[in-house]
Amino acid sequence: MQQATETAPPPRTRGHYWRLISRFAAASVVATGISQLVFVGSYSLGALPVVSTVLAWLAGAVPNFLLNRRTWGGGGREALRGEILRYAALSVGTALLAALATSGAERLALDAFPHDRLPQVAIVWGAFLATYLVMFVVKFLIIDRFVFTARERPPRAR
Repeated sequence: MQQATETAPPPRTRGHYWRLISRFAAASVVATGISQLVFVGSYSLGALPVVSTVLAWLAGAVPNFLLNRRTWGGGGREALRGEILRYAALSVGTALLAALATSGAERLALDAFPHDRLPQVAIVWGAFLATYLVMFVVKFLIIDRFVFTARERPPRAR
């Protein structure tokens, strides 16, 4: 009986995806916590929703990229530029969706509560948070399939 001398990477299993999802969730919690604090702080101090969204995005995107790159095992220095560009496109797209959602929510909040800042902040913040919650699943799939692609993948069955 011959032993295989070639060491192929193990196939992706359910356990592999649960590990990725749990680490992705942890990175998202860290990034979301940072971005939520920046968003609520800047918006409650009077910044426009779009400005607060951009500040919050910047504050959360960097740690999120670094933690996710570590989780997926980035492709080294030679792959870093492509990973950053792909991640930036995904991240900017998410931020644009959040900016649209918060701007729309602000219009609704100002109409509903024209003289009460606290409910205005709560409604706009809710729109910001909801955008990122919805994008959680979408971002996981895109990051797994398109962002960190330089890692060694198992051969496909023919």
